[in-house]
Amino acid sequence: MAHPRTPWTSDAELVEAILKGSREHFDLLYDAYFPRVYRFALKRLRDSAEAEDVAQEVFMTIYKVLDSYQGTAPLIVWVFGITRNVVNRRFRKKRPVLESLDAPEAREVAGKSVSADRAVEARRVLRSCERAIERDLTPLQRRIFHLKHLRRQSIKSIAGALGKSEDAIKANLYRVRRALAENAAGLDSVLNV
Repeated sequence: MAHPRTPWTSDAELVEAILKGSREHFDLLYDAYFPRVYRFALKRLRDSAEAEDVAQEVFMTIYKVLDSYQGTAPLIVWVFGITRNVVNRRFRKKRPVLESLDAPEAREVAGKSVSADRAVEARRVLRSCERAIERDLTPLQRRIFHLKHLRRQSIKSIAGALGKSEDAIKANLYRVRRALAENAAGLDSVLNV
């Protein structure tokens, strides 16, 4: 049975509809649980940008592994299990140091030279990302992507700058990340150096 605040009657029916490709049903799941996942992450991480990233990562993970949901517990319990795992990884993860890809030091990672094959793969994935950004994103989504990931602005400041709600910005960021994940095979392996 679904949580009383959910707009669906059965977790199993919702999951089945999403697995059959219903974007509307996934959006229902996202809209219902994103605020709770975000608050959970914010309470533990005490950083709104980190909490936003965690929440986005949680929903990307749900999108990838929803077929593993067995229905033995309510869907929200399963979602929070994923959320706890993502938050715990954030605590264990070293914070990356951002530097220009053009800098000579960019070929050095943790004191080891990046192999030519890995550098070529990274360039291929980046080109795929660029094509996906240009081809699959709306102008608004491209602007949000730029503000969030290149200018490192918070969801709140992006919403204020664009005259949109924070939920609208979060939904667009989710769609951006999904488009990148679908069109840039290998992105995870390049980012997990």
